[in-house]
Amino acid sequence: MRARLTGPLGSLMKRHLQLRRSLGYELRTAEIALDRFDAYAADSFPDSQTVTRPMITGYLQTISDLHPITRHRQLSVLRQFCRFLFQLDPENYIPEGRLLPAAKSDFQPHIYTVNEAVQLMDAAQSLPPAGSLRPHTYSTLIGLLWASGLRGGELVRLNLEDVDLEKGVLHIRQTKNFKSRLVPLTDSARVALLAYRDVRARLGMAQDPQSPFFINERKHRCARGTVIGTFRMLTRQLGLTSAYGREPRLHDLRHSADSRVMPNVSKGICLPAVWRGAPCLADRWKSA
Repeated sequence: MRARLTGPLGSLMKRHLQLRRSLGYELRTAEIALDRFDAYAADSFPDSQTVTRPMITGYLQTISDLHPITRHRQLSVLRQFCRFLFQLDPENYIPEGRLLPAAKSDFQPHIYTVNEAVQLMDAAQSLPPAGSLRPHTYSTLIGLLWASGLRGGELVRLNLEDVDLEKGVLHIRQTKNFKSRLVPLTDSARVALLAYRDVRARLGMAQDPQSPFFINERKHRCARGTVIGTFRMLTRQLGLTSAYGREPRLHDLRHSADSRVMPNVSKGICLPAVWRGAPCLADRWKSA
């Protein structure tokens, strides 16, 4: 596999990314886009010392099969990089935004109903292997995503020390743009996480503070890609589809939480509990 950013512009791209990351940006997607342009430059303009208009327009032709929104995002990444280059050498070309036709996204997230969330948790409880931690892990992950609106990647990065179930707080570390925050838990979420932690301990999983909270059947941290794949398998098993004809995503649980919470924050309306028999999941928003 080719190492990233090893083409004629690779070293400058690394400087650009290092500078922006020092300002708090993560830029994983931007790095992939820049690497793709760097590989194109290596093949088509191997001796180039600057970025020119033909380089940009030629590259945009190579990604003409991508969704218009994706192409605009890649052009935006290249424009930022070219602005950086322009400070070093005014001969560098800065692409105009109008190089691509206007694009409008028609994407709409799937808003899960309470019944769908419960169905997903029940289906997760039936995951093999029987008697393992896996069904408890996925059922708890789905319930917590529904209740909290956190990102899937934030949950799988949690360690035992980040889950304070005595105070009812999650410590989300170094998330988007390297920010950390504290997230209070509802009573029902805290009870569910206590139950999962007890099962986790009973099955002999590591108990040191730096151990992953959510663990797979091989006693390793759950991988975000595997969680997404397993969740997709569950939605297909249940035959769930969005109102827009698309396959529901794991990240749509975050949108679903926002759609429940935001309209009711000022009203103090209590929302249904997903963990059956537990107190209302929305009690932490009643005083907002």
